[in-house]
Amino acid sequence: MLLTALKTVGLVDLLDISLVAMFIYALLFWFERARAAVVAKGMLVLAVVYLISRSMGMIMTTSIFHGFFAVMIVALVIIFQEELRSLFERIAVWSLTRGRIPVASDEAMETLVHTLGDLVHDKVGALVVLRGFDPLDRHLDGGWSLGGELSEPLLKSIFDEHSLGHDGAVVMEGARVTRFGARLPLSRDFGKTSQYGTRHAAALGLAERCDALCIVLSEEKGTIAVARDGHIEPIKDLAELHARIRAFRIEKNPRQAAKSMRTFLRRNSLEKAIAISSSLLLWVLFVLSAKTVQKTLEVPVVLGGVPDGMVVSEVRPVKVSLTVLAQMKDLYRFGDRPTWVHLDLSDAPPGISRVRITDRDVSKPAGYRIEVIDPASVEIDLFPGAPRRRRG
Repeated sequence: MLLTALKTVGLVDLLDISLVAMFIYALLFWFERARAAVVAKGMLVLAVVYLISRSMGMIMTTSIFHGFFAVMIVALVIIFQEELRSLFERIAVWSLTRGRIPVASDEAMETLVHTLGDLVHDKVGALVVLRGFDPLDRHLDGGWSLGGELSEPLLKSIFDEHSLGHDGAVVMEGARVTRFGARLPLSRDFGKTSQYGTRHAAALGLAERCDALCIVLSEEKGTIAVARDGHIEPIKDLAELHARIRAFRIEKNPRQAAKSMRTFLRRNSLEKAIAISSSLLLWVLFVLSAKTVQKTLEVPVVLGGVPDGMVVSEVRPVKVSLTVLAQMKDLYRFGDRPTWVHLDLSDAPPGISRVRITDRDVSKPAGYRIEVIDPASVEIDLFPGAPRRRRG
């Protein structure tokens, strides 16, 4: 049976499994965020119960889950409308923006790190956003467009306390400052921002909604923090800040994709294993089990309706071969359940006769469809009284 199942796997099935695994892998990272983590655990438990009930044929439980899932989908759309909007937006623009992200030169990044070092030394507050692949316009409010080349005087003048835009964020795309004085959305994760100020909450809020790298300078403590992918953490020194910016540039640089593929394969092994195994399980339960396969059965011929005073001397052959089509789940469910050919001899004439076998004469599980009956008829010796030997 396993060999038969493996023969049904084609290129389309492998592509199907791969795409679902990638989708599950992406959802795992989305569920890691604080607002979705608890919901994800509950959904996982319900999904396991549903799969078990479906595989065991629990009709009532499965029907209840169908109605519950319809309501739950609506509830999830309402609860996570912002996250879902960001997800679909990221999917929509990924192919268009992936090759068009400006890449800053090493000299520009050196200028940025050096300038931020001077600002933090003087305890000047600042917020700098380095754009990734995701568009930012939807998340920004206010500010002024600039489009100027990055330089030390430019940054220091923007974050001077006498500047109108010093309380807002500077947005950089590559080596150009495209906007300054922008307001960012605040994070709703108070557990991560309780020890920080408003700038840090703004940096984390943007990092929760897109793939940008946000650098925050605290004017009170004279420290640096970096927010990315929904997390914020302090930076020890300028060397670590330079390393973070460099890693961000490499990841967002399309020319580095081939080099970073090996790193991608090494990272998040547990999440990849969960995604692949879940995809395979779903494929087995919903796709493989529904595939139609062919099977040949050797079944006995059972006679009934023999007229009074008549006996059957001989049946040739005593077994026939049935070629049936059935879904894989039915083959596993019914297994070796008895199947036979039942012939009604109430209208059979005495002597040697040939009785044709039709689909109606075959007793079989409901999910089986007969394709071929071989032979299509059997020979019956019907004589009155006690059976006698045939003469050769």
